[in-house]
Amino acid sequence: MHKRKKLKPSWLDNLKIKVKQALGMKIILCDSCKYDWRQACHQPVRPNAVWCPDYGKRGT
Repeated sequence: MHKRKKLKPSWLDNLKIKVKQALGMKIILCDSCKYDWRQACHQPVRPNAVWCPDYGKRGT
């Protein structure tokens, strides 16, 4: 069975983003993403994404 890729953030993802913003945490994902280079990431929100379906933490 294939894992479905989310096209937009869920209500829980939106809640996490709002809480992190309220606490003053840095929420830009591109700085810690393993696809943070020009040929790998074709998302239109790059380099300021706060939610991304392709996000993968660098180093894992």
